[in-house]
Amino acid sequence: MAHIVDLVPNDAEIEAMTHPKNRQAERVLKHRREVKRRLEDYLERLQLRKALALDDDEEF
Repeated sequence: MAHIVDLVPNDAEIEAMTHPKNRQAERVLKHRREVKRRLEDYLERLQLRKALALDDDEEF
């Protein structure tokens, strides 16, 4: 059976993930954050619509 291990990144790894080394890496990181934010907003609206039992065919 496979074992799943969650590792907490250390300060150096966190720094490397949040501070890109060049402009392209910075643009990629910014784009990923924007996509993640839009996806989270979409999922939040979807959950709200399900909670309110609204018709799924309507556009938001």
